[in-house]
Amino acid sequence: MIRPLIMACLCAAAACAQETPHPNRDAWMSIFSEPLSEGVNQLGLEVTNQWLPPYREDSPDGRSHAVLMGEDWELISDLACGLGPGRLNLRTRLDHRSGGVTDRIIMNWHEILGVGQAGRNTVPTFQDKWVLERNGVVVFDNDRPRTIIQGLDLSYAVPFGDGAKGGRWGGSVQLPTGGEPIMQSSGGTNFMAGGALWRTFSLGRVWVQAEDIYIELPKGSPLRAVIDRGQFWRAWAGIVVGRYNGFGLDLSVSYNETPYFTKLVRLDKYGLQQTWIVTHIRCPHWRFGFTEKAGTFATPEITGFTTYRF
Repeated sequence: MIRPLIMACLCAAAACAQETPHPNRDAWMSIFSEPLSEGVNQLGLEVTNQWLPPYREDSPDGRSHAVLMGEDWELISDLACGLGPGRLNLRTRLDHRSGGVTDRIIMNWHEILGVGQAGRNTVPTFQDKWVLERNGVVVFDNDRPRTIIQGLDLSYAVPFGDGAKGGRWGGSVQLPTGGEPIMQSSGGTNFMAGGALWRTFSLGRVWVQAEDIYIELPKGSPLRAVIDRGQFWRAWAGIVVGRYNGFGLDLSVSYNETPYFTKLVRLDKYGLQQTWIVTHIRCPHWRFGFTEKAGTFATPEITGFTTYRF
């Protein structure tokens, strides 16, 4: 009885093979390429709480300064079509960045659990402040609400195998849509190459995806003051399992390398992130989930999301 239910959940989740993983939504990582898409039309809403405790951080050499506090509400659309052996996909991200409302919610939750606030109670609630400086160069500086269109990602992926055992490979180009100071895009054209593999076993489907991101910065870009290389990589590993009553769970951990070099350990160090996605066999078009940092600060505090797949 249980095994057929598990397999039914897996088949519902695997109808289009392994789904596109969720990326790092940290504000200063969001200006780089999105993950390699599976090529499915979908619309998503994401809410990300950005928080770098303490309120301001300075590097030991006194040359770098960072403030990260605010919230992102992002509407994400994927428009896809077949082209030759693969799938062409255009990802658009409409982002509203402000002080938000989740700070108070998280503080109340911490009070209920009886745990510390990690400095949240020492700064103004609903603060909207995003700053990164290095050697007197202001890289990011935003202190008021903004609605922006972030970099446009055009990707092409070629699948092989099927939903039970297979993979895909491909790449993307990200076109700039605005300037660096408000973290709209990197100001240059970025490229990404990557691939994914998955295989279904009796108790679940195991999957991995890995990507190389190549950064092209314009001459005179302020990002050159904090980025010392033109390439970095990231990877995901996860498992999709079924549960009782038609529920399915996609659980993954990702490694996010960072291209920054600021002497701020919390920004220069890699980020680890966990992602939980819940599905139900009666709502095959919907996905609900969250991603959270796993002990490092190159990833956001927490991101909640829902996705509708057409």
